[in-house]
Amino acid sequence: MNRIRLFCIGLACGMFLLLGGSRPGEVTVAQISDTHLGERHSPRAAECLREAVTMINARHPDAVIISGDIGESIDEREQAKTILKGLDVPVYYIPGNHDIKDTNGLALYRRQFGPDYYSFRVKNAEVLALDSQLLGNYSQFETKSPQPMAPGLEEESQKMLKWLAAQPKPARGEVVIAVQHISLFRDNGFPDGKPYWVVDGPYAQHEVELLHGLGVKHLLTRHWHTGRVFNQDGITIHVAPATSWLPFGGQLGFAMHTITANGDVHTEFVPLADDSGN
Repeated sequence: MNRIRLFCIGLACGMFLLLGGSRPGEVTVAQISDTHLGERHSPRAAECLREAVTMINARHPDAVIISGDIGESIDEREQAKTILKGLDVPVYYIPGNHDIKDTNGLALYRRQFGPDYYSFRVKNAEVLALDSQLLGNYSQFETKSPQPMAPGLEEESQKMLKWLAAQPKPARGEVVIAVQHISLFRDNGFPDGKPYWVVDGPYAQHEVELLHGLGVKHLLTRHWHTGRVFNQDGITIHVAPATSWLPFGGQLGFAMHTITANGDVHTEFVPLADDSGN
């Protein structure tokens, strides 16, 4: 009888892992980013996004994060939302630099998706979803020096940073991570030195101090269209790949993050079946 019971337990555990379930105390979060519906570089963006939805559903994560650059217009962002309704688990959105460029874009985003910064919980993990467009000006790709923030956005930036400073520290047994579109740092000089690629210096320093105070050791980001994981200033940056196009090469795909009970984050980059980016 005991052998039969052990066999059944082993079979159930094997099926659980095969179907993509997480171990007790773990949280699995899928991250889709840079979907760029309507971008001239990504004519198959909608098709690739549908493929990502199907592949993620097969893995049964606890939640999905859409981390910015959703579409090039209101209609294309709405199309992305429609496709993403096919996901079987809760979906959380944050904006990218293609979604918000000024106060008008911020207002439109909030009407379409809700708050651009907020927190949410997945099991024992608290996730701080931040709007990196309130941490610099990313409207000019070729500029060689940081530009002033668009009129009106500086006030919104201060509101967000005050909100972040007021977040409670995690209780015993809780884990807190953060997610935003644009990375705080470069990865050993990658990408190049353009201000476009990372959070503006003074904002980055302030944000790092706030994240350290909240015990955040992992930050999920995007914007570079290529998957990377690196550490700086005590924070591990997990950069998810894009589903749309590949300016730096690599593979189209999405990220699967496993958050352990002690707060470690392990990232797997999952390529799409057609990862050519064409």
